[in-house]
Amino acid sequence: MSENQNTQNNQDAQKNKRKKKNIAILVLMFLLLVCLFIAQCHLDQIKQEALAKEQETALEMQRRHTLDSLRQIEKMRADSLRIADSLAAIPVDTVVADTPKVEPVVEPPKPRVNRDSIKHVRDSIKHVNDSLAAVKDSIDRANKAIADSIAAAEKAAAEEAEKKRIQDSIRNSDKVPPTAEITPPAGRYYDPIKLKVKCDEIKCKTYLSIGDTMNPVEAGKAMEYNKTGSVFYFAEDSVGNRTPWEEAKYDMASDNVCGKNAYPVPVGGKTVCVDAYEYPNKADENPKDMVSQEEAVALCAKEGKHLCSIDEWQAACRGKDNFKYSYGDSYRQNKCNTNTKTAKRSGRKDQCRSWWGMYDMNGNLWEWTSSPSKDHPNMFLVAGGAWNTNNGSKCTESKFSFYPQNQYPSVGFRCCK
Repeated sequence: MSENQNTQNNQDAQKNKRKKKNIAILVLMFLLLVCLFIAQCHLDQIKQEALAKEQETALEMQRRHTLDSLRQIEKMRADSLRIADSLAAIPVDTVVADTPKVEPVVEPPKPRVNRDSIKHVRDSIKHVNDSLAAVKDSIDRANKAIADSIAAAEKAAAEEAEKKRIQDSIRNSDKVPPTAEITPPAGRYYDPIKLKVKCDEIKCKTYLSIGDTMNPVEAGKAMEYNKTGSVFYFAEDSVGNRTPWEEAKYDMASDNVCGKNAYPVPVGGKTVCVDAYEYPNKADENPKDMVSQEEAVALCAKEGKHLCSIDEWQAACRGKDNFKYSYGDSYRQNKCNTNTKTAKRSGRKDQCRSWWGMYDMNGNLWEWTSSPSKDHPNMFLVAGGAWNTNNGSKCTESKFSFYPQNQYPSVGFRCCK
């Protein structure tokens, strides 16, 4: 339960972290919008002040022009009155004879407008307009960036929600725990081994605990081991289904009196050295088939051994716990080569190992024994089943007997000493 709680807490922490990150992004976007709004207001104020200044300048110029015009008119009126008074004082004849030549009244020039000031104002207005356009463009880009960020956040949230929905759907529909197996399997060993727990699903975690179930550690990588005792293990898939604790017992022996690729097996009060693999007793080599019982006897004798009897063979297969199969009492299709179309190289099915250290005693090839059939004394028993015998490959399986001189493509043998 603590593992599930830790996993849930980690998931909640990640969600809170993403939530805080999204909130921070939204706050920054809001502050950017406030700054842009303030800048917009400031620029609007600058523009209004410039327009007011321009209007004030134009009114001032118009007022000055009007005053200048009034002064000119007043001057013209004064000059006209002065000329009229002069003409009235002159006698008529004098006026007729010596009427002075009156110069035409020249219209006063119009006041000149300060074009540099107007140009300066217009340039200022243009600068303000350009600034406003730039600010507007920045606001548009910011709005687009904000919209894109919001859209991306919404898309990420939608994807996360969809992912969670799918995971929940899978979790709700998948209630079957995975299958876990420990490698190498339980049994007696004479050298240090490396333990590893395998799972039959891709996204799966495995754990083991030595001695009891109190200290589980991840078991995806090989762990050095050289101790007699129990190792407990389990597996958990990606949706939380887990196997119960399983136990594997190991006996780390100090020495092997049988030599290479052969291990001692107690049989009827004596010790018999049984080959670890089917003849030629070499790991990862093809076992020999198409051999008669007579040839098998001769090949074992050539190596200073004998063809195993049915009692020796079954004792090696059933182990110290007297199992029905080399790996236990229940048939497991994936443990040994019992459901294929041909024999495999020796030892390739590493779970198909008996307690004493013999491989492929269930399936792969039937194996000749030196024991004759009780019903047919001239025929000899074969044991263990072949690659296609399924659950009919028990350690006790010896229902067939064959003529000793015949060769068969599904029959091999192993030697004892």
